[in-house]
Amino acid sequence: MRGRRRRKRAGRIFLTGLLFLLVSGISVGTAAIIWIGINTKDRSGTITGPVIFAQSEQIWDACVEAALDQERKLAAAEKEQSGQQKAEEDPGDTREPEASSESSELSDTENPADLRNAPKLRIVLDPGHGGPGLTDEQELGAIYRDTYEKYLTLEIARAMGEELSEYGNVEVFLTRNSDQALTLKERAAYAESVGADLLVSLHLNASLEHNFYGSEVFVSAFERFHALGAGVGNSILEELTDYGFVSKGVKTRLGSKGADYYGIIRECKALGIPALIVEHGYMDEDSDWSRMSSPEARQALGRRDAAGLAAYFGLEKGVIQAGLPVRNEQIPTAVVRPDTTPPEEVWYQKELQRDGRYLITLHGVDRESRVMYYDYSLDGGQTYSPLKLWAGEDVTQFPLSLTGTEQLVFRVYNNYELRTAVEEG
Repeated sequence: MRGRRRRKRAGRIFLTGLLFLLVSGISVGTAAIIWIGINTKDRSGTITGPVIFAQSEQIWDACVEAALDQERKLAAAEKEQSGQQKAEEDPGDTREPEASSESSELSDTENPADLRNAPKLRIVLDPGHGGPGLTDEQELGAIYRDTYEKYLTLEIARAMGEELSEYGNVEVFLTRNSDQALTLKERAAYAESVGADLLVSLHLNASLEHNFYGSEVFVSAFERFHALGAGVGNSILEELTDYGFVSKGVKTRLGSKGADYYGIIRECKALGIPALIVEHGYMDEDSDWSRMSSPEARQALGRRDAAGLAAYFGLEKGVIQAGLPVRNEQIPTAVVRPDTTPPEEVWYQKELQRDGRYLITLHGVDRESRVMYYDYSLDGGQTYSPLKLWAGEDVTQFPLSLTGTEQLVFRVYNNYELRTAVEEG
């Protein structure tokens, strides 16, 4: 309880100080970096790129000093008033008022050094793709619904940054704040230039057959980079599933040389920065698109991302904590390899029911990841049903109306989108 009061007190001190500076007419711009705005300098003052939502050291210190000075004045006034009231009630009592236990408890947190030394995470948000061209797929990203992925990821990143800026103990930076072309190496270098603790690359998905749906996160397959990425990724996925998406889980992918496949993860790792890619959902699938189709929906996605990240690190809105909770990250001792094999032991059986339909029992096992979807064909594989979620462990059941003339084919998928088909007969 005492620790919680201290954290809340610290947050009130900072916010009180900021308000006091503004009310007093002190120019926040003199602090060199604004609370919400745009800056182009890293810690050394070198121009590196767009930085937004940065809590500056100067404002931090000025707010603390102003807030504490204001609170000292208020405390002195209250003490004087209290003494006068006590003297009026008992003129013969000339003893000094005793300090309350609450005042003693808070005195430790009212040291400006406590707040200046509070931990601050530096999070870089990377809106995927970007660039003025109209033909480069790397710049455009996925193209569906008469829009480009690069525009939507920027909206989500801005919303995530705005939401994160309401939390204490965090500074937020964007690799781009406009339709700007950046290489993956440049994005990683920018993250290094601002001293990033983590880079979160924001994307939207699409599939060749336009049938997949769900959210997924890709992280490094190696050591602490995997541990932190997976922890944050799982926390963000919890928020996205609560929003209505299906979770495809946290995954890794390796290239032919055994390194991380995705360039942004690989480039960040080379600079000592953990990174993860959040694929929110599929632009080419109707149910997923309904959760990202409007500006309001994309803002909600950004807020969900921020809430997941804040929950993992133990951040609190409006509160600067003297210390953040200790995270229990399990650092893998071996490479966390992706699943490269499709589901096994795939078979089905059908049983006629009283209503004339057949109950289909479909079986599939995946020992390296998990069975995720299934679909079926009634015409020997020429057309297939929409992908359906797998229900249960090794078996899922569902009814089908059959005439006996169908050529049945069933396909079972894992969450790496690898599949195994089984045909009738």
